Amino acid sequence: MSTRLRPVSRIGSEVSISGAAVRVVVTAVTFVATLAAMGLVLAQFSTPNVLTNLPNQLPMLCGVAAVILVLYYLFETSPAAYGLSLGRRCLGDFAGGAVIGVLFQAVSTAAILATGSGKIVSSWSMGVFNDPVTVGLAIGATAATFVIVGLWEDFLFRGVLIRELVVGFTSRKVSRPAATGSAVVVSALVFGALHLNAGAAGLSASVAVTQAVIGGLYFGLAYVLTDSLALPVGIHFSTNLWTTVVFGQPESGYPAAFRLTRPFDLSADLIVVLLLPTAVLVAAVVLWVRATRGEIPEVSLQTVGEQ
Repeated sequence: MSTRLRPVSRIGSEVSISGAAVRVVVTAVTFVATLAAMGLVLAQFSTPNVLTNLPNQLPMLCGVAAVILVLYYLFETSPAAYGLSLGRRCLGDFAGGAVIGVLFQAVSTAAILATGSGKIVSSWSMGVFNDPVTVGLAIGATAATFVIVGLWEDFLFRGVLIRELVVGFTSRKVSRPAATGSAVVVSALVFGALHLNAGAAGLSASVAVTQAVIGGLYFGLAYVLTDSLALPVGIHFSTNLWTTVVFGQPESGYPAAFRLTRPFDLSADLIVVLLLPTAVLVAAVVLWVRATRGEIPEVSLQTVGEQ
């Protein structure tokens, strides 16, 4: 990528650990403030059930837009500097990520069934909806919801946090590979911590955090190997959609092709269910990068902090 963080005279714009910290704090404050404001506005309106959780994600989308504007006008940092851009390659990466996510979840589902840690309890469930039209609308709204979820989570935790951590680490003379690897790990741990109470009903906190940390690692890998958010957003989108409308939770109100029970506590079976699909996903990401870029980059995010 030719886009880079450009140092200017404003506080927080310098390529240093303090500048990176300022940009991360400004990002967090802007995002949270926008969520609060939009939440107050949307609380005045009621939305139909057919839209599922889509209305709840609109503040998140507005939060990302606000962060992009603030980062650009305060620090002259474009969204492309954080891996967010449009183009043929990005669309291809998103589609490739969606396929990789489906592969990951297919292996995960097969592992759950093979180990006996879960079972299919029903099929072709319409959830709380009662006709094909509303089911179709609900699935469409759910798909749109997960695009937004992938966009805002990956923009904040992969795009902004990983890139700014790399800026901070490299400004302290840490090598680029070490800085990038450390940034991915730190970002995954933060991502996991924020999922402490975000798991499915009945899911233990340890499992929710473990799943999120592992997810943060492979989302981060997809980001740094492509220098783009499109691949992790595509993976994020299809993995969420699979566990909602393909093999959904037994008590979920979403329409789903099947209802599947899943392991809710840390166990040997869960380790298999988590690690085997993750290994397949990582291999698929590496193969995708090799096929679309011609090689696996030795050092990612090379434009970060360059002047």
